[in-house]
Amino acid sequence: MPNWAISEMSVVLPTENVQKLQDLFLTGNGDKDTEKNRYFARCFMHSCDIESNEHGLSRLHIQFDAAWSIYSCMISGYPEESNGVCPTLESVCKELNVKRLIAYSEETGMCFEENISYTRENGLTSESRELYEKPYNDCLDEDETLFDDEEVMG
Repeated sequence: MPNWAISEMSVVLPTENVQKLQDLFLTGNGDKDTEKNRYFARCFMHSCDIESNEHGLSRLHIQFDAAWSIYSCMISGYPEESNGVCPTLESVCKELNVKRLIAYSEETGMCFEENISYTRENGLTSESRELYEKPYNDCLDEDETLFDDEEVMG
């Protein structure tokens, strides 16, 4: 069972390509998803907000889960193993004439976060790092004492 990367993405692209991008995400509906000939590997969309302008551009804000990481689902890993069924994010950006894309995910099981961006000028970039510690993840162990054993004996 994978750890899930809680993810979001902002994409600016021609309005005519909005549905094509949305269709690449899985829905979690087994019947619908098995009918897809092409999709982002193990990426399940939760919501998509769309705003459009009079110049033929739309901005999508997509919230989704990715199994393990955005990187393994959309950049390297599953796309190579899918025999062309699962495209890479960069190939989709080029195909759909994406102007810019920013994606972020946080995977709390292995404690890392990712930042991915795409522009037509610079292509795709991807970075990841360990998560900063969060106060709500700290806990008190049942056998925790004020002093470590070494401090008491020293």
